[in-house]
Amino acid sequence: MASKQIEIATDGGKFEAYVSAPSNGKGPGVILVSSIFGVDQGVKDACDDLAQRGCVVLAPNFFWRDDDPGPLKAEDFQRAIARVQRIDFPKSMDDLKRGIAEVTRHPNCNGKVAVLGFCFGGPHAWRAACDGLGVNAAVSFHGTFVSKYMKPGDQPGCPVSFHYGDKDQFAPPPELEAVKKVADATGSEFVVHPGAGHAYMMHAHSPEDKEAARKSWDSALQMIGALRTQAASE
Repeated sequence: MASKQIEIATDGGKFEAYVSAPSNGKGPGVILVSSIFGVDQGVKDACDDLAQRGCVVLAPNFFWRDDDPGPLKAEDFQRAIARVQRIDFPKSMDDLKRGIAEVTRHPNCNGKVAVLGFCFGGPHAWRAACDGLGVNAAVSFHGTFVSKYMKPGDQPGCPVSFHYGDKDQFAPPPELEAVKKVADATGSEFVVHPGAGHAYMMHAHSPEDKEAARKSWDSALQMIGALRTQAASE
């Protein structure tokens, strides 16, 4: 496995991304969209875990345009909230599109790509699936304000899985109901983990629910594993 920081060019400059890939063989590409805290060590660890499983993983810094662009810690919550409110969602989706192109070009990528979104990244995963970005699977882990980014007539072009905790203060019952309605209408998976709160996948920022985290991660691994099988059969 090899990991490094790279830069990806855009019309307005360059943004950094953390890339982790197997040293040989081909596997699915994965784009990991971080929470509001950015590409911290927990995100890098998730990238490395997937790379050890044979995936080519890229985690872009979506906050590179902001005056406060770096990874933040749990005690920086208010700073993280402030900068996410300054984010330009269409521009971050363009960054995601460029990240998908970058990972697809990697020599160890088999041409299939999944997008995994944590919290802030949840809406990005949904839009990537619906907007023709060429992704083959999308997972939203305790996505925030996902329903805000759902459009009438949305139909994902790939399998999508939503995972929430039923104690998520940033995804109250009305939000869960709205997302579930769209998930059911589009044949997407929708899972609510009893007792889990917001950010249960992120032990550095929230009390971790290990059982919910394990089940959610296993679900994502199954979807990613299917991309390996699909590529092999083509």
